[in-house]
Amino acid sequence: MVEIMLKRIFSALITLAIAQSVFSSEATDLAGQWKVIDDKSGFTLVKVQITEPRPNLYQGHIVEAFNPPNVPAQDLSKLKGFHLLKDMKQDLKDPYQLTSGSVTDPVINQQYQVKGKLSKRGNMMILRSPSDSDKASRKLSWVRIR
Repeated sequence: MVEIMLKRIFSALITLAIAQSVFSSEATDLAGQWKVIDDKSGFTLVKVQITEPRPNLYQGHIVEAFNPPNVPAQDLSKLKGFHLLKDMKQDLKDPYQLTSGSVTDPVINQQYQVKGKLSKRGNMMILRSPSDSDKASRKLSWVRIR
């Protein structure tokens, strides 16, 4: 009887450990679709497809762009396929830390070096310039699309 209980407990612990490792890796994998939110207006600017061409290195291109409300509509189709996110690296010891990468503003073709953090649930990341020590500049909030 005790032996059966120990087997059940051991089995439950193994199942829990496997489930936790699967959930943890899913939470830190950036690959998938994300929407980029403007921090001032709260408006969704673009949808981005992020891929992982090499381990812990991510790229992202625009799959859809949106016109802001209360602004004359423009043809944004030329933004489709634009490489917005380049060479985003995750810290190997702490995959919730994004150590380097760049974001290119598609309107003015200006590239910005960024660092960031991924939320513990893996559904949001915040990117900002590492030179912005007082955090006064605009940030980019990325929300995972499930």
